[in-house]
Amino acid sequence: MTYRPKNAFDAFAIRIVPGSDPISMTQPMGTRIVDHRGRVELPALMVLFDDLGGLPFALADRLSSSLQARLSVSVGAGLALGDVVRGDGRLLMSDESFGSTRVRLSRDGEPVASGSARSVRVGRAVIGESEVVAGETLPAPDDAELPAPLDPSLSGAQIVAGIADGSLSAGPLAELLGAAIADPDPSALRLAVPTVAWMGNFFGTMHGGIIATITAQAASFGIAANMRPGVGYRIVEFTIAFLRSPALDGQPVVATVKPVKIGRRLSTVDVELHADDGTLLARATADARCDL
Repeated sequence: MTYRPKNAFDAFAIRIVPGSDPISMTQPMGTRIVDHRGRVELPALMVLFDDLGGLPFALADRLSSSLQARLSVSVGAGLALGDVVRGDGRLLMSDESFGSTRVRLSRDGEPVASGSARSVRVGRAVIGESEVVAGETLPAPDDAELPAPLDPSLSGAQIVAGIADGSLSAGPLAELLGAAIADPDPSALRLAVPTVAWMGNFFGTMHGGIIATITAQAASFGIAANMRPGVGYRIVEFTIAFLRSPALDGQPVVATVKPVKIGRRLSTVDVELHADDGTLLARATADARCDL
């Protein structure tokens, strides 16, 4: 895939619905954002969810700046290529320092995901404007080829090892991020992603939605690495705490995934995202259904 994004919203084809109140955004599902199985999963929704979680609080006081502190997402119905997700964010509680926002995503009126965001006022200087724009829903980003179907006789560990050594596709979303599995060990999988300019926010650091996308994609690979042959999975719960934002200097961030429990119906992993110098950037927990 040779596509080069302008920014996070361009990468995921996100637009604000003109005149919407509460604020609404749309995102079409296309091949650019599918995983190694050719599926649209939770990692592909995290930029949309993050911005819907942060904008209502940011717009409540345009004279100050704010950052996302935590996101919690529950996913219900699965998504398919060609679906258009519409999301809305509504500010529920706020004061001069913190705000809580409810986020809901739907497809043709059917709930897809819901959750909450916690934002915090900061004294950081803003160096630009948000790059998400109002307009009609964009066409589905279908500029990538779907990965080849996976051999159902392969274990998850074999699949992830194949992705790590390049014999299997990591999927268009991982390719979009420039992600590479640095260590396929199912007990401590590591995913490395270079920090590049299009991943930025208006503070000049990495957009929280991209941090969440990287962390959720790492969680997906970490869960996959522990699956038995022929067993499908899907992340259904994801919570992330943002601790620091990395600079966009080309240095990699590395997500390390450790299983908490691998079950027949539900599995849980913890993820830590570190900068190249070892600074802890984010911590996350993901739950996945493993009976699909």
